[in-house]
Amino acid sequence: MSELQRLLNELDEMTGKGEILQALEAFYCENCVFTEVADGGSRDSRLAQHEHLSAFFSTLQGFNGATLHSSAVGDDVTHSEWTFDMTAGDGSPTVWNEVLVRRWRDGKVVEEKFYNASA
Repeated sequence: MSELQRLLNELDEMTGKGEILQALEAFYCENCVFTEVADGGSRDSRLAQHEHLSAFFSTLQGFNGATLHSSAVGDDVTHSEWTFDMTAGDGSPTVWNEVLVRRWRDGKVVEEKFYNASA
């Protein structure tokens, strides 16, 4: 198993457990760029992404789970396809289907793009 595959497996395992903020600290470089392809939104640091996610998670009643459907490793790039099951603040179900494309350098994610197809 390649080092990048091992890192991806660890990152995906933490994500699946809902340890998303902890994974952010462990696997992403400080100046990582995060882009939401659907709306063009972006954040230019791990701290900005942490603040963004913390604010989002604070609006939820619950994080019910995450299902990893597939993942792939290429030359310094990985893909992970997820379904996230959450409960919104008003109690309604929220399901996100998302592909995360990550570029890696020196064992850390330096860029992440979110391709969201929520249903």
